[in-house]
Amino acid sequence: MLHFFKDFTNSDKKAIAKLYVTPNFSVYELQTELQSFHKKVAQNDLVFKKITNGFTVDISIEKAVKNELLTATRLQLIQNKTIVYVLAEFVEIDLSTYKESKKAADFTLNKQAIFKHLQTYLLTVQNDDLYALKNTEQLPFVTSVDLETQNFIFHQLQAKEYILSVLGISEVMFHTTETYPKNMVWHFILTSTRAFLIGKDSESDFFLTAISTENFSIQEKIGKDLITTATASFYTEFMNDSLYLDLFPVIIAKGNRLTVFGDLLAKKYHKKAAHTTLASRLFYLNGTTVDSSLNELKGDLITALNRLKITPDREEIIETVFKKHIRIDEMFGSNLIAIANDWKLAFMEQKKLLHILQPFQQKETAKQTIAFHKHVYDSFLAVEKNAEIVFEFSLNYAIHLNNSEQFAEAISVYRMIYESLPDDSIADLLPTKTTNILKGEGGRQLKVIVLEAMLEIQQKLQEDVSETIHQLAELQPLTQTRIEALALHKNYERKAEIITEIILSNELDVDDSFHESVYKTIEKKTILENVVPSCFKEAKGFFDSLNTFIAALNPPDYEAVISFSDTLNTANHPKISARISAICTALQMEVPECYIGRGTYANAVIGVEGKPSFIIVGADFLNPKSIRYLEPNALLFLITTELCHIYFKHSKITATDVWRGAADKGFNLVNMLLTVLPFAGNIGTIFENVASVEKYGAILQRVEQVANVAEKGKDIKAISEKYNLNPFGKKTAITDSSQNLLITSRLMEIVADKVALLFCNDLKAAVKGMLVGTKFYEDYHPFITGHGIQLFLSQTNENNEFIHQELSIRLKSMTSFYVSDTFETLKQQLYSS
Repeated sequence: MLHFFKDFTNSDKKAIAKLYVTPNFSVYELQTELQSFHKKVAQNDLVFKKITNGFTVDISIEKAVKNELLTATRLQLIQNKTIVYVLAEFVEIDLSTYKESKKAADFTLNKQAIFKHLQTYLLTVQNDDLYALKNTEQLPFVTSVDLETQNFIFHQLQAKEYILSVLGISEVMFHTTETYPKNMVWHFILTSTRAFLIGKDSESDFFLTAISTENFSIQEKIGKDLITTATASFYTEFMNDSLYLDLFPVIIAKGNRLTVFGDLLAKKYHKKAAHTTLASRLFYLNGTTVDSSLNELKGDLITALNRLKITPDREEIIETVFKKHIRIDEMFGSNLIAIANDWKLAFMEQKKLLHILQPFQQKETAKQTIAFHKHVYDSFLAVEKNAEIVFEFSLNYAIHLNNSEQFAEAISVYRMIYESLPDDSIADLLPTKTTNILKGEGGRQLKVIVLEAMLEIQQKLQEDVSETIHQLAELQPLTQTRIEALALHKNYERKAEIITEIILSNELDVDDSFHESVYKTIEKKTILENVVPSCFKEAKGFFDSLNTFIAALNPPDYEAVISFSDTLNTANHPKISARISAICTALQMEVPECYIGRGTYANAVIGVEGKPSFIIVGADFLNPKSIRYLEPNALLFLITTELCHIYFKHSKITATDVWRGAADKGFNLVNMLLTVLPFAGNIGTIFENVASVEKYGAILQRVEQVANVAEKGKDIKAISEKYNLNPFGKKTAITDSSQNLLITSRLMEIVADKVALLFCNDLKAAVKGMLVGTKFYEDYHPFITGHGIQLFLSQTNENNEFIHQELSIRLKSMTSFYVSDTFETLKQQLYSS
């Protein structure tokens, strides 16, 4: 006899057990599984006999020859809706009469291998294809239960319902009138759509009660936590209370429980690939909901990450995921924000995701990704304090906003960027000899680049662009396109016309009449605050550092000057003398003695600070027959620049005379002085600004799609490298002191030029005075009259260096001041009428 059944100990017990099936299951499907199991140990086939609602089958058949008896174990399988009852009995057949006698089998059916085989088969049929049946992922949310309990649980599932958790509970108390047997084993079951309790008594009977999650609450206690629902209360088991706390958001979720459970795995169980793969399956299973695009993105992204981190080896995989979803999902950015929040991604990881998204910030995909950029940007501003990092991050964001056509927001960010830029005003004093100032090269390119981007957006929005165009004209006042744009705006039209006339003319037509002016007094502090480049305002002692050392160059001897010079006074030049007195009164300075220079000093205007201070006005400027003759207003510009050098105590010899006198006296003394001038301690702050500008210039090179950024950024960097202006650099250039003195000389000139223009109030006259006052004007004059000022300033030598770069620097500075609001404000303070 083949013993398929074991445990022949209870001869009085009738063996009966239950299999739990789904409503559409047919009991006859079990015949194949019984046949399959039988084939493993026997050669013959089983014979099934159909009965009402089921069938019978005899197994373990054995013939007793002596007694002419046939014995067998008979199984009856009868289906009653969702339960298949399995009965086992012993059968004896008298072969002479074929009369059967039956008695209950004396073993426990549900412990037998054949019954367990049927249970296992049904589980494979009923399996929800998620994870709870086998739990190979070894997640703690499914406790181990016997096959019978599993069979009962799974046969309860409805279409597209998935088991998420099976956890033991204790001390169940119902709030209804229902009663249940004592000593039952209870489990809490959570599926994708329902929650219920299943109890099993000692007779293996099951009881199911649905519970509502509306008022589901967990009260933490020492040992076991108390869970309360509308229909029942129960305690957790020891050691699984934390699991209920983890599951709580999943339990109370409505309509998206699969996603919330997937998020739970992503947040807390992301260390194993099996767990993230399961999470991915959960998201895909919920991919048919209203949040399908979000769930599909989650399903793809969770397996691409490495423990919720973006490692270099995963970046390409993540980019591929993004590419797939961005092109089909307008809500991609919002979905990525949801993922960052749902999975509590660290901010650094979010920044890495944003970095991967950079290729998708172009116009074709900018709208799909801008939402996530904004999300990260807001968080970034709250934590990042490094100005340079903020600058780069903000610039990228502004470009992205522009590409996504969120122009108003882009303008706002650009304005913030503009206000946060480092002080790059020193760049106006540091163009290289090959920098084409007339074409807009060099200078304050950081501001130019940002303003150009703002202008482009303002034009798209059809906003008033006059202020931005005005700012650009201030930064590049000699660039033709800037002035042409400025001329289109009524408030600046006349000034733009005057600048154009100056640049394009070959003969400056200056009014020869004398204009009486009455000035108000103006404080030196007020003037300095408005005419000195902002980068110098913190360089304490900057001007004073030159006095002692430059004094070694001997000024014109006072006694020698007065011995061969006529006095310039109210008798011989009353109007000029009166105007000089008026200017000195306004500046609250003593009127210096004024002389008409002869001989060596006939072609120069020189101011000398001393006791007494005096000014020499070259006779050529007063002689109408001289090529250097200047109209009164043009001459007063030249004189006022020298008054300013005395007024500001620039040095005992003004900057003009330093550079002219240096050539006359030879360079040995000058070179000696340049090597000992102690500038490093006095203008360290300025050079720190240069270093900062260099860093921002490098940042601009990294940021794409800002107009001409690479080319212009390199210009700034080249200047800094050429002159070794970075105080943190390792190299020391021998030209440092020379460069410092050059900066100082230029500063003296542009400050004096601005104040002189203020008193002159005529840009044409000022420019003519500046050109005619140069030492080699006789050489320049034929070219200027033949070709014009623009071509004159554009002249280069064999090394492509601009010959008249110093004049271009001064002219740019003065013209910028002329078009500025500061010029008009100071005029209102200076002029009585």
